[in-house]
Amino acid sequence: MIFLNISQPFRRNNFISNIFGFWREKEELFEKIDPFIEKVIDAKLKSSPEMCSKFSKNTVKSSVIDLYRNGKLDYIDLKGEFSGLITASYETSAFTLTHALILLAMFPECQDTVFEELKGVFPISGPFDVTYEDIQKLEYMDRVFNETLRLFPAVPIIPREVKADIRLSNGVLIPKDVIVLIDIFNLHRNKDVWGPDADIFNPNNFRRDKTRVRHPCAFIPFSKGMRNCIGSRYAPIPVKIALAMILRNYKLSTNFRFEDLEYIQSIPISLKEIPLLNFQKRI
Repeated sequence: MIFLNISQPFRRNNFISNIFGFWREKEELFEKIDPFIEKVIDAKLKSSPEMCSKFSKNTVKSSVIDLYRNGKLDYIDLKGEFSGLITASYETSAFTLTHALILLAMFPECQDTVFEELKGVFPISGPFDVTYEDIQKLEYMDRVFNETLRLFPAVPIIPREVKADIRLSNGVLIPKDVIVLIDIFNLHRNKDVWGPDADIFNPNNFRRDKTRVRHPCAFIPFSKGMRNCIGSRYAPIPVKIALAMILRNYKLSTNFRFEDLEYIQSIPISLKEIPLLNFQKRI
């Protein structure tokens, strides 16, 4: 629905929305989402601040709950904040994890490199805890995470309103107040920036010697600047923890070919056909 509203601005017009029933689509979605959001809020409100860990006290959700408890937010605003945080974070993170596993199954040599790195940090397989310090040691996994977001940016297109006249490097003038769409998906596959193999999965695109010389806006999976996504600090943690636990214990494979992937540019980005993966227990 968000993607359609961005790509088809007429859907946001109340008159057109009423005629064609777009408003009803929105209402049906909220009817599905609202009960879950309210259940999460209720659980948060019932938990005492003393029971929260040091980490959870510093999360955005806890800060929003505090504003509500102090009377600085009403319940509608509280629910709106939780809706945005939950729908924008969990699904995008789940898709990124899925896409990373698919890519590593398709490129076994990269998966083997990840596994060897994981063995160095987690010598014993099976259930194990992953600390923030452990994540910082997984340099190659970090490359895999970024390369996954390069090929599969969770949000492939973002709108921005131009606040002043801007002349692009090619001479085109974008006037003030125009809404532009930034095509992250194709920016991340621009061969002038990423080379002739821009469409191929290659975690070494994020070696330090390469990232140092690349334009800072060549890679913007979380947007850039003052309006960048707060998920840029949150998302890597749960995704990398899940990757560490899965890839340390299982070897992944698939018969699906990378070149046969077909992309659907929705929010989050998805695949027309999701490859089936085989999980083989590692010893």
